[in-house]
Amino acid sequence: MDGVLIDSLVVFFAFVYYALLVVVYILRAHELSRIEIRLGPVFSFQLIPFVTFWILNLLINNDSGRLIAGLPIIVYLFYDLWYRQITRKKPTHHPERWPAGLAVYLLLLMIGSIGLNSYGFLVSQFYGRMLIFAFFVMMAAFGYYQYKYNRARKADRKETI
Repeated sequence: MDGVLIDSLVVFFAFVYYALLVVVYILRAHELSRIEIRLGPVFSFQLIPFVTFWILNLLINNDSGRLIAGLPIIVYLFYDLWYRQITRKKPTHHPERWPAGLAVYLLLLMIGSIGLNSYGFLVSQFYGRMLIFAFFVMMAAFGYYQYKYNRARKADRKETI
């Protein structure tokens, strides 16, 4: 398989990854947890292409930068599979005290995203910039979710007073 094709497919799936995160945050903002839970296997399915392309990069002796940049998203997706699908823990999005697993989850999410953005820059400046843009769109969706959550929480506090 050609290295250019592998790179293009990795970038394509990076966009899919960011798009799914945007959908997840919008679902959370509108308290549609059931739909979010149903998207869990779809999100975990992303592990297959990222692992496949990482192995193909290894087999065609692509540069080590691509292997290093691709590894964090694989680690994150494995952790996500374990954390959300295998253990079947009910997600607590705003706990009073953060469990270690949630802190690790968020750290791996950020490191995985940085790895994907780095991979994009290894391929081309254009892909790198587009992935940075997609990252910020994902963060904006997260901000929207936080805004809706904080607004609902303020309304709940006013009702109890």
